[in-house]
Amino acid sequence: MIKGAAIAAVVMFIAVQVDQYYDSGFYTDGVLAMLRQIRHSFGW
Repeated sequence: MIKGAAIAAVVMFIAVQVDQYYDSGFYTDGVLAMLRQIRHSFGW
């Protein structure tokens, strides 16, 4: 289970870096905004 979580974290890190390089973080910013809205809907 820990190995799977580590692999997922590495893949996410690489995806964010690729997005920063090719799209200037456009998709990363959108995902973070969506996560903020989800967090607010739970009242955190």
